[in-house]
Amino acid sequence: MKYLFSLLLSLSAIAIFSGCAQTEPAVPSKSGWPIVVDSSINHKIMVTNSISRQRSDGLSEIQFSLKNRLPHTSIDALYQAQWFDRDGFRIKSITDTFAKIHLGPSDEKTFSLISTSTKAVTYKIIIVDYEKNKQRTTNEDTQNSN
Repeated sequence: MKYLFSLLLSLSAIAIFSGCAQTEPAVPSKSGWPIVVDSSINHKIMVTNSISRQRSDGLSEIQFSLKNRLPHTSIDALYQAQWFDRDGFRIKSITDTFAKIHLGPSDEKTFSLISTSTKAVTYKIIIVDYEKNKQRTTNEDTQNSN
């Protein structure tokens, strides 16, 4: 029941905020993953996995995996995690800053994030092209991958 509520809340938040975004879903809508990849790079990056859980300390944890679709070219991108409370309101967080990621040719990496508030119950991840959006981050070396 808790999972169903969380899923419905996630989908509602995505529906509300996607109307204002300049991005398109990177994965088919049947997946239900709250990950948005900018249309200018969705032919380069593929979302291969996304999972989330509530930790024992009350914080939310997410992991998502990205794969470079290009077999001979490295790519750079930026990602941002947005956290939402049970009512769908966005919670300000240090993860509001875009972080740079680098994927080598055909490379796949998994990224992990933890919410900064116990009120966070759902999330949205935004992935954009680095070259077109590098002004969105102040720390180009930020990367949280496993």
